Amino acid sequence: MGYGNVFASAVLENENLDGQSSEMTDQTIKVVFIAGCGRSGTTLLGQLLGEFDGFVNVGEAARYLFDRSKDLPCGCGASAADCTFWKEMLSAVPPEVGALGVRSLRIRSFPSLFMRTRGGKTPPEHAQILRALGDTYRTIVRDTGCNVIIDSSKYPSTALLAGAIPGVELHVVHVVRSPHSVVASWTRKNGYLAVHPPSKVVSWWWAYNLLSEALKSRAKSYRLVRYEDFARSPGPVLQQITADVTGSPLPMDFLEGSEATVHVQHSLAGNPSKFNTGKIKIRDANTVASGRLLDLVTFPLQRRYQYLPATQDHRS
Repeated sequence: MGYGNVFASAVLENENLDGQSSEMTDQTIKVVFIAGCGRSGTTLLGQLLGEFDGFVNVGEAARYLFDRSKDLPCGCGASAADCTFWKEMLSAVPPEVGALGVRSLRIRSFPSLFMRTRGGKTPPEHAQILRALGDTYRTIVRDTGCNVIIDSSKYPSTALLAGAIPGVELHVVHVVRSPHSVVASWTRKNGYLAVHPPSKVVSWWWAYNLLSEALKSRAKSYRLVRYEDFARSPGPVLQQITADVTGSPLPMDFLEGSEATVHVQHSLAGNPSKFNTGKIKIRDANTVASGRLLDLVTFPLQRRYQYLPATQDHRS
């Protein structure tokens, strides 16, 4: 986890929460929200971004803060509920707020939430969610001294609300991966992650990617990253992202070519690969699900993301 200086302060008032004007924060918190479909390499990208000085990777914090239906371990190896980093922050969220968050942040809530949050407005029923997430982000900044939070929660609805928190500057990194690789990954067992049928995965791939693109209009910056390009040459992608957030590329002492040195991070949920620390090799496993039917039902977005016509890199 990188540690940096406390950053520029900006006192912002919020007049949308419970109809009251309140000073929510005296600091601008930069949140890099990693969006996209699960099994697209978002956990690995979050780990690497968390190695930059002044950046802290918290995994899928904005999601897990509310949806704790599974007791998943923190990246440090301890139960999230027992982790010294997360214990107080998680216990500070009342069960009723957690239940509200679960209902509100589902992907099917995105269209109505997108319309209702135009112009910086906050629906009154989401006030408690914003307050809980905002308090968590501010506690993370206070406890780590970092000025950039990496949150890989992926849910587009969660990104909308994160960006609506007074004092939060939202940067979106939308990670896409070939649907052949995503389907293959979801249909095989991987640690504590569930297995899902191809039909469900394809629907997720469509929904998460389309709705993640809609975040362009709500973010300070938006960058589309193909996982295959990132795995082939991670350095340029990381420098582009840090330049989006800080104004200029940052040094990458932890990275040599396609090999990175990663430390233990307090990341919530995510892929079990988050436990890989020390020297790790960045590569595309290139496991794919074959079938012309998959190409047929994903054709428009595959063309959009330049996966079709098929190449050796993406279909071998």
